[in-house]
Amino acid sequence: MLTKRDMQKPFVLWFFLISLLISQEAYSADKQGQFGVRGAGLISCALYEQERAAQADVYLMTASWVDGYITGINQYSSDTYDILSFETTELLTSILSKHCKKHPEDTVFAVLSTLFKKLHNDRLTELSKKTEVAIGVRKVLLYVEVVKRVQMKLSAAGFYKRKIDGSYKQSSIDAMKNFQQSIDFNPTGFPDQVTLWRLLRDPENKTE
Repeated sequence: MLTKRDMQKPFVLWFFLISLLISQEAYSADKQGQFGVRGAGLISCALYEQERAAQADVYLMTASWVDGYITGINQYSSDTYDILSFETTELLTSILSKHCKKHPEDTVFAVLSTLFKKLHNDRLTELSKKTEVAIGVRKVLLYVEVVKRVQMKLSAAGFYKRKIDGSYKQSSIDAMKNFQQSIDFNPTGFPDQVTLWRLLRDPENKTE
């Protein structure tokens, strides 16, 4: 049963956000392509880290704002189906946190905007079906196009010698294990977020 305190939480949160927006520098659209930023994007890195550590409502709201921001990019960017090929919201907030610890003065929007610009060339430009990858109890849904990219990267590194078909079978698992071992990761063969980042992204492609 909801308590009176629980019912008051949304009102406290929105009051906090309204106060935040009023206190922040205003953004407006102009002929140079600048535009208004709203909501959690205006939160400073310092505040984001504070709320993240406490797992507070503002942190959870920021994660939802990130998903909305990504959807907006996907809808209004030309030749874009998904700006993110494999990254989850959890990975993005982790990258955001890493940056924010070093640059508390930056805003959430500024950090993510810079990150998405770096990821732009690797976006999915058209619809791709998803395929389930399951190894033991671990499961993940990946775009078929992403699996093909994984196979191409592993092939270029000499770990994968089969057809590039977007099917994550035993040959792909074995190749991934060899790659993981080569970078001192636990060789599970599972395409987890950190492994995919190291394989598909430049490991020096930092957000700082």
